[in-house]
Amino acid sequence: MEPGFSEELKQRQQYWLEHLRSACSQGVTLAEYARVAQLDSDALYRWRALFKRKGVALSAAAANSAVGFSAVRIAAEANALSPVIVRVGPLVQVQCASLPSPQWLAELSQRLQERS
Repeated sequence: MEPGFSEELKQRQQYWLEHLRSACSQGVTLAEYARVAQLDSDALYRWRALFKRKGVALSAAAANSAVGFSAVRIAAEANALSPVIVRVGPLVQVQCASLPSPQWLAELSQRLQERS
C-alpha cells in the first residue's frame, strides 16, 4: 500500500460523512441535499449505504450518544388472544397481535434511532 493512502481514504470518508450528517440534520432528502450542495447524488447514496453497512451513525446526535440497552420483560398472559404491547421509551407504544420477531424489533429500534 502506498504511504499516505490510508490517511487519504480517512479524509474522503470524513468528507462524505460530514455531508451525510448535514443532510440528516437539515431533514432533507439526499437528492435535494446533493442538488443544493452540487454533489453527485449517486455517490452520496453509495457512501450512505457503505456507512450503514459499517454501522456508522449518520445523525450527529446518534454519533454523540452512547449505545444503551433496555430491559425486556415478557410476561405470559392468561388470555392468548390479548395483544402484545411494545413500549419504546416513554413516548412510543406499539400494539401487536402477537409477539414480534427479534428482527422486526431490531429494525424498529434502528429506525427510531435514525429519527432521533
